[in-house]
Amino acid sequence: MNILLQTARFLYTYLKHHKALRFQYTSVVGRHAVFEGNNSIGSHTSYTGHMGRCSYIAQGSDLYAKIGRYTSIGSNVKSIMYRHPVSYPFATTSPAFYSTLGQCGGISYATETIFDERIMADSKSDSAIIIGNDCWINSDVRIISGVTIGDGAVVLAGAVVTRDVPPYAIVAGIPAKVIKYRYNEEDIKWLLDTKWWDKPETWFKDNWRLFADINKLKHALNP
Repeated sequence: MNILLQTARFLYTYLKHHKALRFQYTSVVGRHAVFEGNNSIGSHTSYTGHMGRCSYIAQGSDLYAKIGRYTSIGSNVKSIMYRHPVSYPFATTSPAFYSTLGQCGGISYATETIFDERIMADSKSDSAIIIGNDCWINSDVRIISGVTIGDGAVVLAGAVVTRDVPPYAIVAGIPAKVIKYRYNEEDIKWLLDTKWWDKPETWFKDNWRLFADINKLKHALNP
């Protein structure tokens, strides 16, 4: 990238987001990105979307997603924004026959688009992917456009997420599948109902030790 253009982009991002976001010189932030505060983006990471308080993305990632609060995203995590038809009744995967965008060197035989290459998880907020609160997305994960990853979910390293992930599930593999849940059904329901991530920061400063034991947290919030 031209050094002057990169410097201008850095200064623009700093002026717009420096109160809410820590970022690197090589970070790329979308013009319409929104940060609630205490966020960070690593070097060589591109991000567009809405990021909740205290969430972060490590280096080398490329994400177009709405991200909840207190979510941790590792390095080299990528959004896969477009798809191709791979099954019956389509006879080809080439967009020359189903799209008018001209991906094949500017040519297309199609006179109208008959396959939706891009699916949004939330069209109202223009979010290709939704990642909930208190999630942990490990390194080298790929997430297909249109997917929602529920609150509290964990995606293990190298997984390819092709479908929605339930809240508090731990998923792994290609394609990603549920291998277990972080808690029992009762605790999961309690966490989802409580929505602890919506509490003010002053409460967390006074009660941070409770998060080392879910039973103590439950007792404090439901005395």
